[in-house]
Amino acid sequence: MNSPFMRQPVQAKPVSVYLKEQEQLLGDLGALLKSERIALRHRDIATITALSERKSQLMVQLQGNDQKIRLNPQAALLKTAFASRVRGIKDALCGCKRLNEINGRLIMLLLTSTRRAAGVLMQVRDSATMNLTYNDKGTTQARGPVRLSIEA
Repeated sequence: MNSPFMRQPVQAKPVSVYLKEQEQLLGDLGALLKSERIALRHRDIATITALSERKSQLMVQLQGNDQKIRLNPQAALLKTAFASRVRGIKDALCGCKRLNEINGRLIMLLLTSTRRAAGVLMQVRDSATMNLTYNDKGTTQARGPVRLSIEA
């Protein structure tokens, strides 16, 4: 009773295939995080945005592969035959987490710096406009210590 509509069971790939994919994805993520740090230093918003989108994609792929590895019939081999590769993957993941934390701190420093600069600019604006008065034509005109009008 083989119906064309009956689903055939999907064969799981060997766990080694998923481990290789994880290694490749973590390599890509590490390189991306290094590029992100450079873009953050240069405040290259367009590059940061593109890298952020790619980073999200890589993270989703890593999580998907992790799930496939966990559910793989060969998962028991992770603790024996593939133990050294698993350690390498975990080390690479820790390296990526460290790079991401560094980038996160850099982002916070840049945000603080930007907020500080905005505060200074607002103070300059406020001190420049606090001495504005209206003339007989209804337009504003600066008076006082900020803009002195001296006639000899």
